[in-house]
Amino acid sequence: MNRHALASCLLGLCLLLGTPNCVQAQDQQTDAIPDTTLPKAEKTRGLIPIPVLYYTPDTRLGFGAALLGFFKLKNSEDEGYTRLSTARLIVDYTLRKQTDQLLDWAIFTRDEKYLLRGELRHRVYTDRFYGIGNDTPLSDEEIYEYDFVSTRLAALKKVGARTFLGPDFQIANYYDLQLNPINEDRESQLLSQQIPGYQGGLNSGLGLVFLLDSRDNVAFASSGTYLEMSGYRFGSTFGGDFGYTNFNLDFRKYFQLKPNHILAHNTSFNLNNGEVPVMRMAMAGGDRILRGYAKNRFLEDNFAGTQFEYRFPLFWRFGMAAFAGVGDVFDKPKDVSFSTLKYSIGSGLRYALNPEQKLNIRADIGYGREGVNFYVMIGEAF
Repeated sequence: MNRHALASCLLGLCLLLGTPNCVQAQDQQTDAIPDTTLPKAEKTRGLIPIPVLYYTPDTRLGFGAALLGFFKLKNSEDEGYTRLSTARLIVDYTLRKQTDQLLDWAIFTRDEKYLLRGELRHRVYTDRFYGIGNDTPLSDEEIYEYDFVSTRLAALKKVGARTFLGPDFQIANYYDLQLNPINEDRESQLLSQQIPGYQGGLNSGLGLVFLLDSRDNVAFASSGTYLEMSGYRFGSTFGGDFGYTNFNLDFRKYFQLKPNHILAHNTSFNLNNGEVPVMRMAMAGGDRILRGYAKNRFLEDNFAGTQFEYRFPLFWRFGMAAFAGVGDVFDKPKDVSFSTLKYSIGSGLRYALNPEQKLNIRADIGYGREGVNFYVMIGEAF
């Protein structure tokens, strides 16, 4: 399933059931610093079973179960507790016959000197491919299937107020690929063009991550900044089959215009150079940015995009959001053109599942160059 969908849904259901704030995961990056404010009566540790349910154009209906463990460590000299540490075990299934088993964690050591985060994962995935670049018609859609197992391990050291820096190791093995022809007269483009990853392979690399998070609330921020920057080198040095460099930036800023009226901004980059496997290429679309396009509709080595969202209340537990964004995939910066630039506008209804924790379920409709896409998710897009 879509990784942001699963993690956002899990976060929401955790809060709905009365748990403390937990970590929100993105497709390749993690909002690694949970909220710092917990009710005084809140338990400092626990274990909670959680149902998982979501819908996206890429997964259709997905459902499953999760087990959440959480704890806070006491700081030295009795000076309060660390922020919340979490570990999750998740199993789910989608109507596209995708399965996912995930164990992930984000743990603060005593006095928050270190943030340890990582994941172990196995997926059986069915995906869509239209070609590479911006000139990829919908009629070129092909379906391909693969399994993968992956590990991600990071040890980040506190370097300042709400900031962490440290190494991140990733390894993923893609196997049992099944390619299918586009139609009776056309074979798979992945096969005919021998696009990296068409036979599977091992993707392995080491990187450096910098995190800064001053948001007032992870689930629904009304002020503060979130910034994550990371750079990786993948290749044979680390046992991998694909040699390339990868840089990511995720910047978010929140402004409270008046009580409960929030203007949120998000800019993100995913830049690659080298032999990038198709499963790790930069994409435009999905439930977080450029919501007018399905995930993987457009793929290239690089993506850059920015978006704004205005969130405001209606009545009782209901609210609305209006959003707009632009972005594009590209090979070289000179390839960026207004003629191919992707725009996305839309709006969505919000219902507060947990008003105290500011946790919403959202139903978003995004419109782009090729029509509309619909999402039902728990948790905000960013």
